[in-house]
Amino acid sequence: MNIVIGNHIFDKMENFLNKNTKGNIFLITDENVGKYYSDKILHYLSNFKVNVYTLIPGEENKNLNVVKDIYSRLIDLNCDRNTVIISFGGGVVGDIAGFVASTYLRGVDYVQIPTTLLSQIDSSIGGKVGVDFKGYKNMIGSFYFPLATFIDIELLKSLNKRNITSGVGELLKYGLIYDYNFFEFLSSNIDNIYNFDNKVLKIAIEKAVYIKEKIVSEDKRDKGIRKILNFGHTIGHGIESFYNFQRFNHGEAIILGMIYESFIAKEIRLIDEKYFNEIFKVLNRLVNPEAFNQKEINEILNKMTYDKKNEKDKIVFILPVGKGKVEIFNDIEINLIKKTLSGDWIWK
Repeated sequence: MNIVIGNHIFDKMENFLNKNTKGNIFLITDENVGKYYSDKILHYLSNFKVNVYTLIPGEENKNLNVVKDIYSRLIDLNCDRNTVIISFGGGVVGDIAGFVASTYLRGVDYVQIPTTLLSQIDSSIGGKVGVDFKGYKNMIGSFYFPLATFIDIELLKSLNKRNITSGVGELLKYGLIYDYNFFEFLSSNIDNIYNFDNKVLKIAIEKAVYIKEKIVSEDKRDKGIRKILNFGHTIGHGIESFYNFQRFNHGEAIILGMIYESFIAKEIRLIDEKYFNEIFKVLNRLVNPEAFNQKEINEILNKMTYDKKNEKDKIVFILPVGKGKVEIFNDIEINLIKKTLSGDWIWK
């Protein structure tokens, strides 16, 4: 995978496109990114004929209606197989742009320029693209890898604190599933990340991308080891869907998922109390867990039954089993899941 990481790297993107692009550019972005950076990227794309499609921000707009509208624009513009689609935005933009690229004319080239910390270390790496459907996360999609991904750390400076929090949670996840030393490094540098310390950010992003690339290279189709990347996602997606993608953004929901799923791991003695408390202390700095009533728990459980990881009607969890280690489980008792979501343990 061709991944470039650094500060002020739009010139590298321009050089890459000059060497690798024969057709026109179809740029997909959203209103927030366009407000800050549309003039800048169009300056670096001045050698090409560029058409821009601007999304309304938000997970609720990651749907087939938007995809169909983009198809119509591509057809109206007579875009052919030499067209290169550029994703210039966060995870929603990247997922939609990648899905359109994978399906329009049976596949055209695309380039990722992720603009959030979460998308730089997660959704832009690994080739997963898709849209939500009937309230279920990423229900329709494919595996489709970009020509290249350009991760410009400078773009992070326009993000608000919640967006940075989502990325910090994802960084910590890589430490919890793969490299405990990385988790310790991040735990002691959270304030530096929020303060946009370039040195710390570069180390963190490079390490996270390395871990994800390594895992993906062993399991491109998500049939084996790649599933460990879904730590926090079983409950996290359930909570995110329960609130109809309105209350918590994706990264915040996954942080909550990691807290609850770590509690499950403690309860069945996969990890001890000390390690759970260490995880909880760090993640609780980012997002406070909630207590759900019985009706809410049943609705969240219903959402969880449609998780793509599930096998033979059993809810699949990725749970910590040691420092920097997780394993896959499909035998977690429903009553324990309910106890976890009830939150009675949080304030004890």
